[in-house]
Amino acid sequence: MEKRIFIAIVISIAFLWLWAAVAPQLFPELAKKPEPAKPAAQQQQQTTPPPPPAATDTATAAPSAAAPTLAAAPDTTEPVSAQLVQLSVVDTPEFHAVLSNRGAQLVSFKLKKYPEKGSTRPVDLVKAREPNRIDYPFSIQGRDAALTNRLNAALYAVTDTTDAKGQRAIVYRWSDGRITSTKTFRFTQQPYRFDFSVQIAPPVPYRVAVGPGIRTLRPEEVDSQVVITGNGVLESEGKFKVLQREKGGTESFPGIEYVGIEDNYFLTILRPSRGGEGVFHRASFAVPNSKQKRIDLYAAVNAPPDGTVAGEAFFGPKEAELLESYGLESALQFGWFGVIARFLLTALVWINQYTLNYGFAIVVLTIFIKIVLYPLQHKQNVSMKKMQRVQPKMEAIRNKYKKSRTDAEQRQKMNVEMMQLYQKEGINPMAGCLPLILQLPILWGFYNLLSRAIELRGAPFMLWIQDLSEKDPYYITPILMTATMFLQTWMMPATGDPMQRRIFLIMPLVFGFLFKDFPSGLVLYWLVQNILTILQMWIMNKWWKEHPTELQST
Repeated sequence: MEKRIFIAIVISIAFLWLWAAVAPQLFPELAKKPEPAKPAAQQQQQTTPPPPPAATDTATAAPSAAAPTLAAAPDTTEPVSAQLVQLSVVDTPEFHAVLSNRGAQLVSFKLKKYPEKGSTRPVDLVKAREPNRIDYPFSIQGRDAALTNRLNAALYAVTDTTDAKGQRAIVYRWSDGRITSTKTFRFTQQPYRFDFSVQIAPPVPYRVAVGPGIRTLRPEEVDSQVVITGNGVLESEGKFKVLQREKGGTESFPGIEYVGIEDNYFLTILRPSRGGEGVFHRASFAVPNSKQKRIDLYAAVNAPPDGTVAGEAFFGPKEAELLESYGLESALQFGWFGVIARFLLTALVWINQYTLNYGFAIVVLTIFIKIVLYPLQHKQNVSMKKMQRVQPKMEAIRNKYKKSRTDAEQRQKMNVEMMQLYQKEGINPMAGCLPLILQLPILWGFYNLLSRAIELRGAPFMLWIQDLSEKDPYYITPILMTATMFLQTWMMPATGDPMQRRIFLIMPLVFGFLFKDFPSGLVLYWLVQNILTILQMWIMNKWWKEHPTELQST
C-alpha cells in the first residue's frame, strides 16, 4: 500500500512540473489608485522620409476573412498631408514615447524604470520591425490592401498643443480629397496611460490595431519555456480570456472591456469607450535569412458605424497596484494557485521594506512558512518514528502473506491486518506524505510569482545571483538543493520498506533536474526549506534520543 502511495506522489510531482513548463493557466485578482505623474515634456524632430513600403506587405494589409473592407468615398474635402516625416516625442517620468506622422503610429514606447535584462537600455514595448513594415501600434487594418497601405504609409499633418494643465494633445490629419483620416493622442498625468481617438470620414469599416507582439525578445528568451510573449488578452462580457499567439486565425469578440497583447511582465491594452467588436488577427511572416515563418498576433477594435474608435490605452508594467487602479486586475495572472501567489507577493513586498533585498525576503518568508507548517512536519516525524518502531510487526505480516502475492483475496487480508496494526499503534500512513503535498501549492505559487511578478524581475540576491527571476547561471543553488535533499532523506527514520527508501533517494535527483532551469528565487526557497527541515530533524532526533519515553506518549 505504501509503495503505491509514494509512486503516485512521484508521478504526480513529475506530471505537475512538466505540465507547468508547457501550459501554465491563469487567474484574475483586485483594485487601488496610483499617484499622478508629472506633465509630459515636448519635443519634435524632422527627418527625411524613408523609402515607401511595398504594397504587398502582409503585415500592412493584414487581410483575413473577418477583416473589414475599406471603401473609397466621393470627393468631400481638400487634400491634407505633410512633406516630411515628423517625430513627436513625449517624455514623462515613467516613459519615453515616440510617434511618427507616417501613418500616425506609435513607433517607440520605452519604460524608463524597467531596463532590459543584462542591459541599461530601457524596455521598449514596441517590437522592432523590418525597414519596410508600417504596422506599428494604431495602424489601420482592412481587406483592401492598397487603401490600407495608403492610410498607414501617408504623411499626416501634425498639430501639437499643451493646455494649462500640462495635458498634451497631438492631432494627426490626412486626406486625399475623398477620404479623411484623423488620429488624436492625448497624454494626461496618469502613468503609462493615454487617450486615443481614430476617425475616418466619410465612415467606412476598419479597425485600429496594436501589435504585433510586445517588445523584442533577447536571443536566450526566444526558445525559453518560462517566457510567455505575444499572447492576446481580453475581457469580454465579464470574462477574461487568453489567446495563444500560434493557435487560430482571426477571432472576434463582442462586448469587450479591453483587448491587448501581453508577456510575463508587460502589457499593451486598448480599452474602447467607442468602438465595435474586439478582434485578434494572426499573420504569418517569413523570417529574414531563414526558411522559417513567424506568427504575429494583433489586437484590434472594430470601428462602429459612425467611423470613430476612441478610448484609453495602457502601455506599461504588470504592477499589481497599478493594474488594479486602472481596472485591469484580471490581466495580472499567476496561474494555478494564483491566490497563494498573490499572498506570497504581498508578503514579499512587505518584508522587502525591511530587508531591502528580495532574496533575504524569500529567506524570511520561508522561515515563516516553516513555522506555520511545523505541527504537520512534527506529526510526520512522529509517525515515521512509530513506523520504525513497529517495523518488525509489519515485516511479520508481510512474511505471513509472502507466498500469496498474486492472490488478490490474500493481499486484501494483508492490507486489512496492516491497517489494524496502524490503528492499534496510532500510526497514520499518510502523515509522511501530507507535508510534501501541502508544500506543492506553495512551491507552485512561488514558481508563478517569480516568473510573472515584475516586482521581482531583475531583483538581485548576492554574489553570483543577480536576478531572482532567472536561473542560477552556475547551477550552484540547484546542486546544494539536491545535496540537502539527500541529507534530509538520510536523516529520515528508516521504515524498512526498500521500495519506499529507493523512491525517497530518487526524488532529490528528480527535483534537482527539474529545478536547474527554474528561477533562482524558487531554488532558494526550496534550499532554505531543506536546511530548516534538516535542523528540525536533528533537534527532534536528539530530543528523542535523550527522552525515549516521549515517543510513547505522543
